[in-house]
Amino acid sequence: MTTEKLYEFLILSKTLNYSKAAETLYISQSILTRHIQELEKELDTRLFARSTHGVSLTYAGSILAGRAEQLIEKCDNAVSLAHISGLSIMGSVKIACSLELSYAAHLQIFFQRFSGRYPNIQLIFDVKTEGTPAELLLDYDIVFTPCEYTNLFPEIQSQLIARHGIYVVLPPEHPLLSKSLIHMRELSGETLIVPFATEYFGPYAGNLLAVQKHTRGNINYIKTANLPSALFLVASGRGIALAPRYVKNLLPHNAVVTGLSSEQCHFNEYIYYHEKKDNGAARLFWEEFRNSIPIQTV
Repeated sequence: MTTEKLYEFLILSKTLNYSKAAETLYISQSILTRHIQELEKELDTRLFARSTHGVSLTYAGSILAGRAEQLIEKCDNAVSLAHISGLSIMGSVKIACSLELSYAAHLQIFFQRFSGRYPNIQLIFDVKTEGTPAELLLDYDIVFTPCEYTNLFPEIQSQLIARHGIYVVLPPEHPLLSKSLIHMRELSGETLIVPFATEYFGPYAGNLLAVQKHTRGNINYIKTANLPSALFLVASGRGIALAPRYVKNLLPHNAVVTGLSSEQCHFNEYIYYHEKKDNGAARLFWEEFRNSIPIQTV
């Protein structure tokens, strides 16, 4: 099966008219008919039914029509990836990763598999405990971060990896420890410890704004330089913190996490790729990652 035939099928499935589809594709109706017949032969099933009333999709055709666009994209990516793989299986990829995402199991698994497939490509990691400012996008080939940057340079591409909820980190003997799930209104009157509060494109500052709005400003907050500092203050009884699920790997022994019931507060994961013509290894990493880890909502 070729993407050309699949694309022709997709156009015909939308128009259900051979003449209109052929005109859209700039090919003759006879060529379109032959290609559809070849596709049906390859798949060993009828995709279209003809009657006096016109052309209609069969059951198998309806299923394929619903998946055709994704199949075309995957085929194109596979061809691109095969081309890149043939050109460059050596080199290095410089990767910056926020502290939280360095604990993400799906990223760790991908790194391990990629290194196993391409042993001649060196992955150079730099875990950033002090945040991931936008300037890093120019210094690294790949950046994994919870920050959603805007006004990117044309040579920088991005992809949302995952989106999931937030935990409330509580100090010992806090009244909310009795709750299995905390609602936003119950944070009213609390002191929120906020790392990276000045990173307005990041999740911590965004979640602070959401809590302020939901509690009508009835919340205090303390800014800290990073997440470990925030967790230390929580364990010391200075306040509470909102953090992603990966915080469980960083918790002081006497701090506790409880889920937050809120659609307004969330933690996103992004990958950014700085495209450079002379670094095929980084391009291969980017294409492999996009093909192996789909966007997910947790």
